[in-house]
Amino acid sequence: MWALFLLKILSAAVLVTAQGPPAVGGGCTTNSFNIPSWFITDFKDLVDDERKVAFGILNRATNYTAQATCGIDRKGYNLCSVSGQSAPGNGTVEIKALVEGTVAQVSVNQTWSCNDRGTPVQFTASGRARISLYDVPEPEVSSTFPPLLIQGTLHAPVFITPDRAAGPQGHDQKGCQAASEKPEWNITHIYYTDRPADGNVESPSRTFNLLFTNTANGYEGGCVHGSLVGPAGETSLICAGSEFGNLRGSRYAISTTASFDPSDFKFTVRQTWFCDDENPSKPLQFTASASTILPLTCTTTPLSAGSAINETVCDRNPTLVLAGKVDSATTLPPYSLTEPIPRDNTCTITSILAPKWQFSAFEIVYTPEKEEWEAINFEIILATYSGFQYPIPVTVSRAAGREGGWFECVIGADGANDQPLWPYACLVQFNPETKELKLKADWQCRELDGDQPVNFSGLTTTTIKSDFTCETFRDMEVCVTEDTGFVWTADIGGVVWRSVPQSTP
Repeated sequence: MWALFLLKILSAAVLVTAQGPPAVGGGCTTNSFNIPSWFITDFKDLVDDERKVAFGILNRATNYTAQATCGIDRKGYNLCSVSGQSAPGNGTVEIKALVEGTVAQVSVNQTWSCNDRGTPVQFTASGRARISLYDVPEPEVSSTFPPLLIQGTLHAPVFITPDRAAGPQGHDQKGCQAASEKPEWNITHIYYTDRPADGNVESPSRTFNLLFTNTANGYEGGCVHGSLVGPAGETSLICAGSEFGNLRGSRYAISTTASFDPSDFKFTVRQTWFCDDENPSKPLQFTASASTILPLTCTTTPLSAGSAINETVCDRNPTLVLAGKVDSATTLPPYSLTEPIPRDNTCTITSILAPKWQFSAFEIVYTPEKEEWEAINFEIILATYSGFQYPIPVTVSRAAGREGGWFECVIGADGANDQPLWPYACLVQFNPETKELKLKADWQCRELDGDQPVNFSGLTTTTIKSDFTCETFRDMEVCVTEDTGFVWTADIGGVVWRSVPQSTP
């Protein structure tokens, strides 16, 4: 089983290397869709002639900053006075606060406009957060108050609450930070082989594998080297673990480097990981290392019957506890471990700002006794950042006619893809003489908010600017584009959308 596990994690490492991280945006529009949120800073609990609270606010999508002062003598939320920058794009900001016992609550509702993508987009977002007054320092040292994150919900142009990233494994596991001060790894399934050359068939080779668990955060992984060819000496290993597959990519990932020296069985590991279990506004990055001589048990057997050349196999089944030392502990930006990387041109952003379909593999099927087409086939995908997805096949049969000369699509299997970029329903009109194709399509985007996807609908009218070549197969004539790799894009017009809350089981 351990060998299978190593194979899986190393395959995952190859996959992630090939894909790379999501495209990083960072402009006003991109950030407004991805991270609508605010920081509350320098919170003060003031008692003068009347009870007040005061604090700074930062819109993290636009970098808008202001100061808010809120009288809290009345019950319920009290409207705050706001001073500072004008909200971008003639926007508005409304901040309210209340205090109940030892808890303060802050509510923010803000509108702003972004025009960095060529198309002005109006945003509206709101959010609220609770503050324990026990955590608020005296007014003269309010700068020591750590930033408080208010996660926002977008109300326009779409109604979503963008997901946070999962963050590196174990970052919020209870005790992560405390245990990281005395780092430790559990090492298991250590396996080493030394197979000399037999002079005729095989080349010399050495193999080495092990599994490890970081006891501070529960992170599991493995290190492997498939062929330690050449003189014995320290050799770098390939290490990987369960840091892959996060839908909304985290800014930080656990990394492990290691080496093994077959001459004396010395194993060295160096790992970087992250903790924010004690305070998400003060996440820590730990880097630690350890080294030991592995206490392996070895056996030597002939390579084959009668052979004078022996193969050495070494292993250790009991868990080996490897204590390390902290090389560095670095404080990272507030709440950054679960901050998703803002992505440009995602499904939602493209569908609102510049929606296009990409068509390919277009094919027309005729029957000899009929002048009209019998079926058309093509592949389609939303022309956007795809996450390495692929087009989906669509088949339209003349037998599936609907009112107004429209024909219903049959959309191919999606392979249970988590983030499809294809229609889930469509209707088609096609004129083979003019090569004009009309497509009414419905599609869904849920890459920003998995619990609140957005349904889109739009109409595309396009002309296939390619000649066709035809061949007869039995009683069917099949016509395809002369260039079988012909691909084109077409605008989607009249796009409308609505958010669709997911029902809970």
